[in-house]
Amino acid sequence: IGLLALAVTANCGAAEMAVTGKHIRVEFDPQMHSRVVATFTGQAIPLGPFAASESIQIAGKNVTDFAPGSTKQETVRDALGAGVRFVLSGSASGLRKTIRATAYEDFPDMLVYEVEYTNTAKQDLHVDGWTNHHLQITSTPAGFWSYQSGSYERRPDWILPLKAGFHQENFLGMNDTDYGGGTPVSDVWRPDVGLAVGHLELVPKLVSLPVEMPDATQASVAVTYKSEQVLKPGASLRTFRTFVAVHQGDHFHTLTAYRRAMVIQGITLQPAPES
Repeated sequence: IGLLALAVTANCGAAEMAVTGKHIRVEFDPQMHSRVVATFTGQAIPLGPFAASESIQIAGKNVTDFAPGSTKQETVRDALGAGVRFVLSGSASGLRKTIRATAYEDFPDMLVYEVEYTNTAKQDLHVDGWTNHHLQITSTPAGFWSYQSGSYERRPDWILPLKAGFHQENFLGMNDTDYGGGTPVSDVWRPDVGLAVGHLELVPKLVSLPVEMPDATQASVAVTYKSEQVLKPGASLRTFRTFVAVHQGDHFHTLTAYRRAMVIQGITLQPAPES
């Protein structure tokens, strides 16, 4: 159906592979780091530099660099509709990473991921957690606005501008005895383009959706999950079903797509009361 394309180049100083939907392209470098490129109206807009976007935490250390291996793509049809799935695998010491990224006909601005880590060593690996879509977006003179729905006792705004030095963890568990939860979507946008991440699981998950603006030049988003477990030799760990998306305008575009994806997977939304 032509939604997803694999590009492989011999230029090791730039993108080696790319996964492409109608309005979004994710490019991978020789370490399986990635960056997002928006392709609205055929114009390519790189949102930021390559970053260690998908990683796993082993015994207190982030494993971020993987040597690319096999690639393939396949046509799929599931609850989200028809699409094409791109499968990219890579290796690090004692680990194999497999990224399954799917572009769906009905979600042209979004790529849906499942990332799997397999223990290829001969000893147990002590996993602390994982991170998906730790991506950067470069600033413009107009700066950024953001959507962040973590619930805290101090009741911060969910829609707010970013400034240098900003960091908010957006943990979707209980942040106090009577505060917690939120919509599992974070979104950062500038006047020309926005970048969003989140998950599409059908039940709440205790993830964090950290948003950070370390300095005036860039901001970042991510989906992180902390869970200690032992990965036996030959065993695999698969992340939640997460997504990365681009858009023009503000965060409502992303929230509308998220709502639609949840409804067609079977989530029932009750009508809002007149009050």
